[in-house]
Amino acid sequence: MDDNIKIRFRILGWVIAFMLITLIGRLVYLQLIKGDYYKEQSLGNAIRSIIIPAPRGDIVDRNGVKLATNRPSYSVELLRSDAKGVNLNDVILKLLNILNKNGVKYKDDLPIFLDGNNNPYFNFQNPDESNVSQSVLKQRELQWKKNNNIPSNATASEGWQLLINKFNISKSLPPQDIRGIMAVQQLMLEQGYTQYKPAEITTDANQQTVAEIEENHLDLPGVIIEVKPIRLYPFKTLLSQTLGYIGRMTAEEWKKYSQKGYQITDLVGHYGLESYLEKYLRGTDGKQQVEVDHYGRLIKKLDEVSPKPGDTVYLTIDEKLEQVAEESLQRTMENIRQAKRGPHGEYLPSNIGAVVVTDINTGEILALASVPDYDPNIFASGNPPSSIVNELFKPRNATIDPSPIFNYATQGAAPPGSTFKMVTALAALESGVTTVNERYVDPGIYPPTGQENWLYGEYGRTQGAVNVSDAIQYSTDTYFYEMGRRMGIDKIDEYAHMLGLDQKTGIELYETTGTISSKKFKRDYNLSILKSMVRSDSNPNGKITQEQYDKIVSLIDKGNFSDYSTFLQLKKMGITDPKLQMTIWQLMDATKWTLVDTTNASIGQGSNQFTPIEIASYLSTLLNGGTRYRLHLVDKIVSPDGKVIEKEKPEVLDKINIPQKYLDAIKLGMKRVTEENGTASAAFANFPIPVGGKTGTAEVGSHGTKVMQNYAWYVGFAPYDKPQILVTALIYQGGSGAYTAYIARDIMKAYFKLNYKN
Repeated sequence: MDDNIKIRFRILGWVIAFMLITLIGRLVYLQLIKGDYYKEQSLGNAIRSIIIPAPRGDIVDRNGVKLATNRPSYSVELLRSDAKGVNLNDVILKLLNILNKNGVKYKDDLPIFLDGNNNPYFNFQNPDESNVSQSVLKQRELQWKKNNNIPSNATASEGWQLLINKFNISKSLPPQDIRGIMAVQQLMLEQGYTQYKPAEITTDANQQTVAEIEENHLDLPGVIIEVKPIRLYPFKTLLSQTLGYIGRMTAEEWKKYSQKGYQITDLVGHYGLESYLEKYLRGTDGKQQVEVDHYGRLIKKLDEVSPKPGDTVYLTIDEKLEQVAEESLQRTMENIRQAKRGPHGEYLPSNIGAVVVTDINTGEILALASVPDYDPNIFASGNPPSSIVNELFKPRNATIDPSPIFNYATQGAAPPGSTFKMVTALAALESGVTTVNERYVDPGIYPPTGQENWLYGEYGRTQGAVNVSDAIQYSTDTYFYEMGRRMGIDKIDEYAHMLGLDQKTGIELYETTGTISSKKFKRDYNLSILKSMVRSDSNPNGKITQEQYDKIVSLIDKGNFSDYSTFLQLKKMGITDPKLQMTIWQLMDATKWTLVDTTNASIGQGSNQFTPIEIASYLSTLLNGGTRYRLHLVDKIVSPDGKVIEKEKPEVLDKINIPQKYLDAIKLGMKRVTEENGTASAAFANFPIPVGGKTGTAEVGSHGTKVMQNYAWYVGFAPYDKPQILVTALIYQGGSGAYTAYIARDIMKAYFKLNYKN
């Protein structure tokens, strides 16, 4: 028994001894033989926290059709690598060569550029900025120099040399390669490039680029590929100015958004609804912890917090109706260019247009078109092609030179022409200077001013006796001249203001406020020209002093400045140059209000200037009986879990009392416009439902040296008895409002789902 126990203990001892020897041998192997290898492995592997970008919220139409959404894309990032023998600049250059070879733009915020002779120069204006003050640009320059330890008075060439030294860039490289390395190095510094936080070099890389990077990953330590959401506008140019676009943050935007948890690489809404709804569309980023090797390549995922997408914004827009509006506008403009001519055979450029479709009884906007347009997808990656951006944002007079980024529906103020005549009609009826039954005999030429009715001017005929409904139907200018004379300009101004024509509509976009032709506007406008002649520190070449200006204004206020006495007074002030005296006298004389000013204003000419969205607001107010609703594009906002966060309700801005008999008389005239002998009868021949409308052919005159052809307006509502929708259409230099009426016809046909052929 005792011997057996001893034997067992010996065996157990041998087993334990063998195990200890094996363990010690393994430790010797790991520590002494493979120690350097595992030390390098442990140092190279790292735990990294990755930001998972939240998808931006969708913008959808009233039926849920996606107008702005997201798609997956490849993002190329650069992580600090601890692999031995790695030269960061070599890695950057190899990466840039792959990107350039495949036509992939990388993020480039370096404000030092090279001219045709490879000489450095500064440019602190972002590509998608058209108007930036010199003070803002100077502030950006000083801040950039401070951030990069560059003296505030350093030239671009001096800054170039300092950055070459700072980033250890070989001077033997071609200048464009040097600049590319500089741009990426600066980008990495701005983004806080570390071993645990990569810098995003480019987004939306194509498959060929990704494949080439993967094939060369051993030569590109630290270069990694991530899949991230990128903005997508499925219908491309559809509703482009209204939707807006997204882009990289300016220095000023970064100051604001960095306080709200944004990353420097985040894209934000620029312009349109993308900007207005930024706080709803932006989601909450998620996080992921992963283990990576010294090349920055993923070993395994450790933990993850999922991102929360942004909210979904439902618009009042109907995508199908928007398609009809834009297609009809484009087609009509092309038809005018091809087949129509001005009154003397002039070519009609017809290259700018806008359409607004509104629900008369709620203020909802069903369609909003502006031509020309652009594809916001070019901005989605944050690296739009410079050639396209330069063309889109080049300085231009948008009235003459069509601008794709300019929303002509909300920003383009234009003379309304005869679409304004319903204002004059309502003012005349309400003020009692006429009745619904009074007939005014068209003289062809209006005796008090010598102005012609359009029919007399074109055909040498008069329209006989017309009442208010007839005058709207036939667009009888002399009738409205007479009404304007009877009541005076102040009454016209009063009703134009009551109908909202010099007030913002409330739409969720930038909008221009229109101008009502008035005594005050005429005076202020001409005085502003005179004021620009005053000599000051900011205007050292001014022709007159402030004291002289004040005395001239005093003369104007007295209202007694005949030719001779005025010139004497100017001479006494020390203004002796005859040409300058004449210029000043002409400006003084131009401040006076005349009967011609009133008659011009009564037919929508003169200084009257309104946007299509304002015309839509005024006519919606008139046609629904006097309720001015805030025009709006947003219907509701829904969270990712389906909860309605906000729901828009019709908002009343103002109410006016319109007697039904006056409204009926105005509507009757508008109905006859679309019927036989009406100015829009050709477009609405045999239309299945009764409708109303008004053509407007507005004279523009000239802009500088360019003679402008007439603008073509059409406003139309349907159905006639109980109006639901209003279509407002405008074509710059379109010749005649009768041509534009076809757009309203196409939209009404689609809205009411009519099986109709003209």
